[in-house]
Amino acid sequence: MENIEFKIKLSVTDLYYFMMYHYYTKISGIFGIVLSLAAAVILCVRLTSLDSTGKILLIIISLLFTVINPVMLWTKAAGQITSNKSLGGELTYALDSQHLTIKLGEEQVDIPWEQVTKVKDNGRELVVYVTAARGYIWPKRQIREQYDRIIDCLKKSVDAGKICLKK
Repeated sequence: MENIEFKIKLSVTDLYYFMMYHYYTKISGIFGIVLSLAAAVILCVRLTSLDSTGKILLIIISLLFTVINPVMLWTKAAGQITSNKSLGGELTYALDSQHLTIKLGEEQVDIPWEQVTKVKDNGRELVVYVTAARGYIWPKRQIREQYDRIIDCLKKSVDAGKICLKK
């Protein structure tokens, strides 16, 4: 198998999209959206019969998962990009038959393919997970020319049951 090398520099938008995807595709995120929408419906239906405290409470609940949480995730993504050199810096990835290599400046980490727990295509990004909470985000716009080669390499190196790609 040929070696593949590419560079990734995450933007705030890339990390924000990843965080939104992760939060809102889990049960807690879906429940939060349903709760916010239910509060909005109750507010609309009961607007005239609610006191001001009830209205304020329902407005806050309505905005919590639809506006407030996304703004908080954006702020968190921006903070992480600026404060974490491995997120905000340009990482070089090298894929070969043995492992995934990640380089940041002089630092280098080799991850054997057996340690990859999941590969997920979320539509905008390809994410290679090494734990349930830690993954490497590869925005498709940055790997566009090499996407097919990267996917072929991943299919050859990672167990098929760990790979979830968009059709």
